[in-house]
Amino acid sequence: MRGDLAAAEREHVLAQFGGQGLITDVLDIVGDGKEATVYACAAHPSVGVELLAAKVYRAQKFRAFRGGRVYAGERTPLDERSKRAMRSKTQAGRAIAHREWIAWEWDTLCRLFDAGADVPEPLARSEDAILMELVSSEGAAAPQLRFVELELEEARAALERLQRNVEIFLDLHLVHGDLSAYNVLWADGRPRIIDLPQALNLHTHADGFSYLRRDVANLERYFARYGLECRGFAERAWQRYRRGELGR
Repeated sequence: MRGDLAAAEREHVLAQFGGQGLITDVLDIVGDGKEATVYACAAHPSVGVELLAAKVYRAQKFRAFRGGRVYAGERTPLDERSKRAMRSKTQAGRAIAHREWIAWEWDTLCRLFDAGADVPEPLARSEDAILMELVSSEGAAAPQLRFVELELEEARAALERLQRNVEIFLDLHLVHGDLSAYNVLWADGRPRIIDLPQALNLHTHADGFSYLRRDVANLERYFARYGLECRGFAERAWQRYRRGELGR
């Protein structure tokens, strides 16, 4: 944790979820990316856990999210005026993309969690933020997989579990689109996949297989240190997806 949380930031996060009886305080920053900041929050006693994570997107950090709709394909119908605003990156267009991006991550997170994927449990969303389970290990925010050294059997089980998660994504017509050891946390002896706003909708994204192959190659890059590989997995999973054989 960084320990440099400003009073204004605390108030901003509390304004998102404090009035919903979900969080009582904002404790620290646990992640700060290009698009959003993730805060560790004290949960209200009624929630049943001590800590939650609030992922807050900031307008000044919004950088069209790697192309927004172009990157993830058409997600929701927009009128021509809204599409022009987004293409032109006007203030109104950025606001539309900002709302759509958060809504897409929320919907994707909920669908994956309900399907049994290893993702944080979603709790609530606001216009600017998503509240979810804080993935933690020994009382601290869980480390990214890239910082973790596993025993060989742990690594083999983790790779198999991540491959199963890739199949769960596919069964929901999704590809993560940026899966790597940077976007996997390690907690309680298992991986947890995070950062879902760029997930691809395979109903609308024609180049889904290339992103799937890249995701699998990124995983293989990490697991190569253990002598493990994913040879042919992307192709086999894609074929099973196209045949409707996943999820059986």
